[in-house]
Amino acid sequence: MAMSQKQRILAVARGECLDKLPFGARIDLWYNYNSAHDTLPERYKGRNHVDIMRDLGAGVQYRYYSVVREEYQDMEILQKDEPPYKITEFMTPLGSVRKTLLFTPTEGPWIGYEWEKLFKSEKDYPIIKYVLEHTIPVEDLGYYEACQQVGEDGLVITGVYPWSPVQRVMREIMGYERFFYELADHPKEVEELIEIMKDLDRKKYEIAVKLDLEIFSVCANWSDDIHTPVFKKYFIPWFQEIADLLHAHGKLAMAHVDGENKRLIPFFLDTHIDVFEAWTPAPMTQVTTAEFRKALGDKATIWGGVPATLFEPTYSDEEFDNYILNLFKEIAPGYNFIVGMGDNLPFDGKIERVRRIVDLIDKHGSLPISI
Repeated sequence: MAMSQKQRILAVARGECLDKLPFGARIDLWYNYNSAHDTLPERYKGRNHVDIMRDLGAGVQYRYYSVVREEYQDMEILQKDEPPYKITEFMTPLGSVRKTLLFTPTEGPWIGYEWEKLFKSEKDYPIIKYVLEHTIPVEDLGYYEACQQVGEDGLVITGVYPWSPVQRVMREIMGYERFFYELADHPKEVEELIEIMKDLDRKKYEIAVKLDLEIFSVCANWSDDIHTPVFKKYFIPWFQEIADLLHAHGKLAMAHVDGENKRLIPFFLDTHIDVFEAWTPAPMTQVTTAEFRKALGDKATIWGGVPATLFEPTYSDEEFDNYILNLFKEIAPGYNFIVGMGDNLPFDGKIERVRRIVDLIDKHGSLPISI
């Protein structure tokens, strides 16, 4: 019996050898935008993005926020919608903090951007710590609905939170620039906040490892200019802890590495992470897929390799084909590799090129590759 798209992706993620390259594609940005603007191709109007992927013959990447949700105790939560903003205020015995989320799904995103951060000044440390210490993780049953929708045609990409504890403090709680100022001026307070965030995530993993989830997305959106100074001290030990925990439960760890990572790549294998997904090579970054493949060897799986810009009308069909064929040469013999986006189909990208990758894999993607 032939393996399903899901089985093929999981097999390569585990380091198994297949007869042909698997392909797990991501089109949610393209779909969200064109669905909202009524500009989907005629044949796809009224269909969801999973159905479209099935029609194109590619494995589905379905993004789901988290397998656990956060509930709160011993505080009052005030929420207000002012589209495109969602405002949340946490009223605690120690005072209040507020965040504002900017969410514009009509432009393609599937999650919001933290327009206003929780942290404003040094006086917010005890309040934010109180909020985190009184946050209760609860299983999110919506995950199972996503799995039912995708079935064996791909993978639901999720975890306990889109970002790891340190990344969450950097991006969501403080913002990157403020984080580095605070780390220099108040290192003790910042590190205490990180440790409390880790404790919260540990509680989430206690719930999540019992679920029927094969691969956990443990972090996302790395970049040299932001993470190089802190990656070794704050990120790697956490990834080692969580990856080892997941491995002990028969699970895999995956990171979404869609940024400029030339200086970080030498540390990737130290994390114990199994799959580096959304790999975005040159010309969008400074690193070629051949260089990344050489850096990882056969110690981890790469998922990606097709830069988003390649789907733009700017590139001719011939240029597209030549890039994909060269990608096959770069990864030869082709094991430990899942073809995918780095990291999404642009809203004005050519959807038919997803099908073209399927055709090129059928023609040239047998393993070992011998182009």
